[in-house]
Amino acid sequence: MSRINWDPFASRLREAQSIVLSTHINADGDGLGCEIALRQFLTNIGRQAVIINNEPVPARYRFLRGAEAVQVYESPRHAEMIRAADLFVVLDNSSVERLAKLREDVEATRALRVCVDHHETINPWWTINCVDNDACASGQLVYELIRHVGGGVTPDMAEALYVSIVTDTGQFRFSKTTAESHRIVADLIEIGNISPARVFTEVYERTSVAMAALMGIGLCSLKLDHEGRFAWMRLSKEDVRSCGGEEEDTGDLANLALAIDGVVVSALFREMPGGETKVSLRSKGEVDVATLAGGFGGGGHRNASGILVASSPEIVLRQVRMRVAEILPPRAIAAASPLARSR
Repeated sequence: MSRINWDPFASRLREAQSIVLSTHINADGDGLGCEIALRQFLTNIGRQAVIINNEPVPARYRFLRGAEAVQVYESPRHAEMIRAADLFVVLDNSSVERLAKLREDVEATRALRVCVDHHETINPWWTINCVDNDACASGQLVYELIRHVGGGVTPDMAEALYVSIVTDTGQFRFSKTTAESHRIVADLIEIGNISPARVFTEVYERTSVAMAALMGIGLCSLKLDHEGRFAWMRLSKEDVRSCGGEEEDTGDLANLALAIDGVVVSALFREMPGGETKVSLRSKGEVDVATLAGGFGGGGHRNASGILVASSPEIVLRQVRMRVAEILPPRAIAAASPLARSR
């Protein structure tokens, strides 16, 4: 179990009446699963709890019971709710910057501010930090919190937490997956009568035509660097627009390049509508892309992180390529590859 002392947060939960939950911008399965499960738990014990996010729930997660409760930030209505709450809880995120549209109101709120996260960064700005970077997902921590306060996990909560853990462990293949992770998941499957096959279909087999087209464009742009150990792809604004893929979350495309034999770091560089460049980073084994991302103001996990930089893809690509060279492990013999040319 986690090394977190849950008592300070648990006591605040018992005292608070109005609670606002949120997660990072571009919410993923872990953040959403945590929000949905914790909101249902708080509602069940008689608390007023609302989820306020920056964007609507992605299509792949709308099957979750409770997803309809996620509200998309609108001012001034949500600004007033955040500022007047007793408790503000951010899940799967310690960065104030990654609250995006909510940031100003969270900084101005009278609420006690709590962070529940499993990433390595501990931000002292939060009043209470419930952080354990050994946990496989933030969903594991929400599960532990509910058990700590003596609460019951309902089938709907179990499904949300199962999705949280499945997605953030990369279907149990990332390094933080442990025997404890599997014991928790086994409990969730029993409680929720969960069909792993159905969840897999909902989350991973609902690819849109736009996303399929973007996969093709991304793979056509594939390049290899650093003796074939770094693979990267690019998507321009025009690529995304021509496919009708403006609303698509393309981060997982980086996994396609990581599957290439010999590649230990992969990246997708996506040009965003506002002129920024979004970089999705993936790695294998002990290669730490979270540290690399942190140098650009981003973050995430050792093997899966992200960056958003207010600069052109050409500039960001050049900078990231240099940083990747610094984190690659030593290699006595370079693997030859027809694509492994410096570009």
